[in-house]
Amino acid sequence: MLSPSEKQDKLIRATDLDALSCRYSSNSLSYFVPPDPFINELVSSYQTYLQYSTGYSSLSAGRVLRSVLNKKLPLINKGTYLRTIAIDLVVEDFIQEFKNCQIISLGGGSDTRCFRVLNKHKSGVVYHEIDFPESVKIKKLAISKSKQLQRIVNCSDNDIVDVASKEQFEKVSPGMHSDRYHLSAYDLRTLSMESDEGRALLATVDANLPTLVLSECVLCYMAPDENELVLKFWKSVIKNLLAFIIYEPMSLNDAFGDTMTRNLQERGINLLTFNHFPNLASRQEFLSGKCGLSNVKLSDMSDIAGYNSMSEAPMKPWIPAEELKRISRLEMIDEVEEIRLLLEHYCLCYGEFCGSLQSVTFKGIDNYRWLIPDVKCSDNGNKST
Repeated sequence: MLSPSEKQDKLIRATDLDALSCRYSSNSLSYFVPPDPFINELVSSYQTYLQYSTGYSSLSAGRVLRSVLNKKLPLINKGTYLRTIAIDLVVEDFIQEFKNCQIISLGGGSDTRCFRVLNKHKSGVVYHEIDFPESVKIKKLAISKSKQLQRIVNCSDNDIVDVASKEQFEKVSPGMHSDRYHLSAYDLRTLSMESDEGRALLATVDANLPTLVLSECVLCYMAPDENELVLKFWKSVIKNLLAFIIYEPMSLNDAFGDTMTRNLQERGINLLTFNHFPNLASRQEFLSGKCGLSNVKLSDMSDIAGYNSMSEAPMKPWIPAEELKRISRLEMIDEVEEIRLLLEHYCLCYGEFCGSLQSVTFKGIDNYRWLIPDVKCSDNGNKST
């Protein structure tokens, strides 16, 4: 019998499977060019090992997994494409600008970005993923079953495992570490330098490298004060440039947001930042005022998708017009207003902190159009216009 907190954590872990299902649907319909060659590896791992995770049986896992391969609605497919591409663009620009750097993905779970990045960049990039132990184990087992993934992350033979029962799954050590990839099990709500787990996590992090932290629908499941603690934890660790990209939904305090809230509550899911930071302005205040980040920039996904006709900023659009036309031809969406409204309720946020070692800013982030820009960080780590 699961405790109430364990049931809630199971629901949160299940949202990662939802995200994988959405990426699988978009990928199968040719939204991604070239197609993502690694999604099927993660789907296969979940199909094999979810039944051994906490709170699942073979029957309940099978019931959940049957929905993974279902084709999603065009609205969902397009939204999945947009969030994936937007974050991919920032990651790639960050790597191109700094060459030697590290990416830290909070709640990396079933995400395949790590494999795509490391497969493309054979050196210079260290990729970290942090998630619940069960999610980490399933990803570790996916790597263990694939020679290609083993080569990409450069794991050792000691990391290769297989299981055939719940008992064996429980005994698998969550984590995998190499010179270019770190997969760590950690509850982000308990981030601390004082715990054994925290010290083990920090041992994998190079504080001297420019660092980009990704949170893709992760911090939204944590209370505002926990959000603040997570951001300030990484500020205390990284001595070089520290940048954050945060993607998550927001309520806008409107009828559509109320409907989203009810739908989530029916699933037992409570997004703790959804109404607390309902719009871009409140998120800007939180990131710059409460958390002390500089160069804060925000946009909603509607503008990134090219639906915001009011935006006349001179910066180049996130996605070229020809590419937007291509994905529009993949599936017909009759209600343009509906997808515009949906995308307005998702935001992409950027902020950075200039550490003591090398107080540079990420210039590439200025290549894109933002609805709310902010001031930059000067060479001495202070704000400047």
